[in-house]
Amino acid sequence: MYKKIFSLLLILPVISCLFSCAGNKNAQNKLDFVTIEEEMFLGKELARECSKQLKLYNNQEVSAFFEGIANEIGDNSDWRGLNYSVYIVNDTTINHFSLPGGSIYLYRGLIDLCANASEVAAILAHEIAHIASRDAVDRVSKKYTFAFAAQSVFGYNPEIPKQIVASLFTSGTILDYPQKNELYADAKAIQYVWNSNYDPTALIRILERLRAIEKIAPGQIYKLSLTHPPAATRFKTVSSGIKDLNGKNDFIRDLPEYARIKALILSQN
Repeated sequence: MYKKIFSLLLILPVISCLFSCAGNKNAQNKLDFVTIEEEMFLGKELARECSKQLKLYNNQEVSAFFEGIANEIGDNSDWRGLNYSVYIVNDTTINHFSLPGGSIYLYRGLIDLCANASEVAAILAHEIAHIASRDAVDRVSKKYTFAFAAQSVFGYNPEIPKQIVASLFTSGTILDYPQKNELYADAKAIQYVWNSNYDPTALIRILERLRAIEKIAPGQIYKLSLTHPPAATRFKTVSSGIKDLNGKNDFIRDLPEYARIKALILSQN
């Protein structure tokens, strides 16, 4: 009995320290107790859980195509050297999201919306901007601060990824970033695609379509609307940012493989 009490007394200060450290913020006003290694580990666990809870389209050729674009953009982003994985969710709604560590999810409905490869590149760049800014892990750490701290003392808790993935699109989700984060990701996205020689006006075209869908078929973008500002708000930010980019006239607007890859995805039930 005394040994148990003594052990608890030794552990409590450690937990207290971890809990207080978990609340420390860096210069960007983000919690910084989660290391890059922990972020990568968490990302892998969340991706594993997503494979259980989401209906994913498994095709190596399709994955390689999108991952090629993502990693090309990643090499021109603020987090170079990270290996990005892209998953297609077999769901006709229009949505996309990313997880800590480099996993990006594109919904089948979104692929249907994108007319060419540059539009897909713009969406991937938006998610890469979130990952490079560590937005998701920042939200996770704020929502699960004590649980993360306790992991270091008591060992890994497998229920955390399950809870996080189950609540991705509910109130208080880790994906509902503040509007300023979303607009910042849009601003970064047009820089990243421009750096990668893709057409930055592609994001404007997507937002124009989303703005129309918001009016005539809002159910198609229900999940997206839970985690993103209205398309009209995003349109203003993107339009302004594109004006500030130096002129280029040799952008990649499409890739010859895209039409076939898109057809493969849309042929699935």
